[in-house]
Amino acid sequence: FDSPNFSPLAEIGINLEDNYHLYRPPPRGSFKINTYMDTRMITLRLVPGFDDASIKAMIDAARQTHLKGLILQLYGTGNLPSLKGDLVQCLADATAAGVVVVATTQCQTGSVIMGHYATGQKLLGAGVVSASDMTIEATTTKLAYLLGRQDLSNSEVRDLMTVDFRGEMTPESDLPPPPLASTYQKAIAKKNRSRIY
Repeated sequence: FDSPNFSPLAEIGINLEDNYHLYRPPPRGSFKINTYMDTRMITLRLVPGFDDASIKAMIDAARQTHLKGLILQLYGTGNLPSLKGDLVQCLADATAAGVVVVATTQCQTGSVIMGHYATGQKLLGAGVVSASDMTIEATTTKLAYLLGRQDLSNSEVRDLMTVDFRGEMTPESDLPPPPLASTYQKAIAKKNRSRIY
């Protein structure tokens, strides 16, 4: 069993080697099960060359049937083609209409870093929330759980999507720094590395 973005809890060979330092403490209080999950959501895996009009029509039709959540599987660190202004506006409209829009990555490992590139900044401006390094399964389950709670506003759901509850995501402070994006950043980093020697 392999968990993306996390070391193994144990390794089996000749001996069983537990990595106890990775275990989370048991929850406090009595055991509770939330039996209501709001699954009025869709997941879209974006591929190169996707048609804005088709996606917009699908989101608009889903909003008519009381869509509550939209999970986007984006490229790399949370990108989509920069020429997709109509789609970004559609996402902003969905957010304004009460749909919680969450961005995940299609990559097996790694994290969504929304504000690092211009398209990510546009998505943030449209109200899209980063799933950080959660898997698509963890993102879907967490969103269904939060939407199923009747005591949370959409704003609270969006805020709580960025909080680690049970080890489903790496706290932001523990994530590696984002990759260098611009030629300027790369040149400065190269210059600084040459000073070390």
